[in-house]
Amino acid sequence: MGGVFINYRRSPRATPAVHRLRERLGRHFGDAQVFLDTSSMLPGNRYPDDLRRGVHECEVLLVTIPEGWLEAQDPSGQRCLDRAGDWVRHEIELALAAGKTVIPLLLDAAEPPSPELLPASIRDLSLRQAHRVTADGWDEAVEELVATLETLVAPEWVPIPSEEQPPRRPGRLLGWATGLLATALCVLVPWAATAGGPAPEPDDDPAALLLALASLGLMGLVLGTVLLSCGPVRRPVQAWERDLQDATQENYLRATYPVPVFLLLFAAVVVIQAWGRSPGFAVVLMLGTCIAVGPMAARFVRSLKKDRERWVRWPEAMPAAAPVAVVRREVARLDVRTQGWSAPIRREQRDRARFALGELAEAVAAQRRAAERGRLLWLREAQPWVFSGYVLWLALTVALTLAWTLPLGGGLEGWDWARLHAAPVAAGAVGFGLSWTTMECAYRYQRRQRRMFHTEATHRLAVLEARVDTLSSPSRTRLVTGTER
Repeated sequence: MGGVFINYRRSPRATPAVHRLRERLGRHFGDAQVFLDTSSMLPGNRYPDDLRRGVHECEVLLVTIPEGWLEAQDPSGQRCLDRAGDWVRHEIELALAAGKTVIPLLLDAAEPPSPELLPASIRDLSLRQAHRVTADGWDEAVEELVATLETLVAPEWVPIPSEEQPPRRPGRLLGWATGLLATALCVLVPWAATAGGPAPEPDDDPAALLLALASLGLMGLVLGTVLLSCGPVRRPVQAWERDLQDATQENYLRATYPVPVFLLLFAAVVVIQAWGRSPGFAVVLMLGTCIAVGPMAARFVRSLKKDRERWVRWPEAMPAAAPVAVVRREVARLDVRTQGWSAPIRREQRDRARFALGELAEAVAAQRRAAERGRLLWLREAQPWVFSGYVLWLALTVALTLAWTLPLGGGLEGWDWARLHAAPVAAGAVGFGLSWTTMECAYRYQRRQRRMFHTEATHRLAVLEARVDTLSSPSRTRLVTGTER
């Protein structure tokens, strides 16, 4: 259990003060951290066992001393402290013998007990620094006592370490795999288009060329979308992202699902159009779409589950490289949690809030450091899969162009042959320009976005920290006062 054990003798003066003190300590430290016989022992339990266990497990024993505590007598006229079976005395004996922190709590005008008036077994009580609580200055004295106990009582809540492993960067393996796949696409796609089939007639519908042009058109569409996002509609898009990222992951997915749905429909239309003319191309495109969509869907499902878990287990340690959306959502969680609290908050609430503030401050600083990365470092660390995908996309576009030119160039010579086979080079150059421009715009956009987020989040965290400080008042700094003797 740990915590505080309240030792007292029932009397008209002590009992109301003890229950009032127990209520305040329980509200701050938690009910399980404060032991009082009338509220901490279950009916039917052997009270001697519960009392001994409570003293054994506690960290601090508060000895409540009202006026007349030393002189209190039983009905026979014997002083209570002199009785061998007196539980007030026995609890103090157990705590002193176990080396517990024992604090005499003087109520109103009560004086610290003199050593010669105490039984020998608890005479050390007179050497312990006392704390006085009066009716007129009750709140201030109890808050000072709470501050003192915080240095002695172990916290009930401990931070939950993050279960997320640091992201594993693919590194050189992804680079080699991308290069091999790109080479295979440039070789196998033209071979599949020409192997075993009749030579195309001049008036045949050039399916491979149409697919290559569609691929370049899709690259241009992506670039146009990025340019719009980084230019004329930058501010509305950033405001939209900020509002969505403050919401739950479930609402975020609901609001953004039209974009991936549109891309899937576009890919489905391209596959259907290619199926009747060249089933081989359609199969390659369909496999590529599945490879791209499968991991993305699995990641969305995992992020939705993790978002719900973080709300239940709040707060958890932040991942080493948390995205902006995750950090914004954690700031929103802290804001929502603290809005429902009333001062003075419990120790557990304050510890949770301060832990969350510390984690968020580190995550926001990490976003600032990420904004200063160079282009190549950004591609390698933040966008390795996107970069690899663009390389394969560009290779597929060149391969489709080769699949169109190779069958047609068999009977051509000289300038006509070179002009025809310049088409793959032109497709590669155009695709590279579109891809690089898209990446450059995305890099500049994310750098600007991270810098703006750092400014915004720093301000919000300062507001939340001030709110937590206000809710934690009065201050938990231990006050320095004169000594009680």
